[in-house]
Amino acid sequence: MIVSDPALRAKLAAKLAAGGISPGLFGPNMVAAAYSPEGAQWVDALVEYLDGNRRIFDEGISAIKGLRSMPLQATYLAWVDFSGTGMEPAEIAARIAKDAGIAANHGGTFGQGGAHFMRFNLATTRANVVEAVKRLQAAFSDLQ
Repeated sequence: MIVSDPALRAKLAAKLAAGGISPGLFGPNMVAAAYSPEGAQWVDALVEYLDGNRRIFDEGISAIKGLRSMPLQATYLAWVDFSGTGMEPAEIAARIAKDAGIAANHGGTFGQGGAHFMRFNLATTRANVVEAVKRLQAAFSDLQ
């Protein structure tokens, strides 16, 4: 938490301490670093890097017939719609997990309407994204 008012910050600290709640040892230093000019530069570079991962992932997914990558909305979690494949969710999940060897989140666990979606984490190295795209293309090569 960031509390700019010193008196309010002291009251909050007392309440947290009374409840046995304390920030992690590294928390204050991490917050200071995140809000520094260097931290802002790091975040800008990270966002640019993740957007590069997104472009590679989206391009690779769009090359597979029946798959549609959804536009990212302020995150590094890519949603892919597999409904155009005509496959059942279990077959989609099996191809991704067993054939491609990729751990992805099943859309159905997020609620109604998600059965034909899978979620992929793009916050990884560029090499991992390139490899994942190759594996997905191979796992769904019969559709291309």
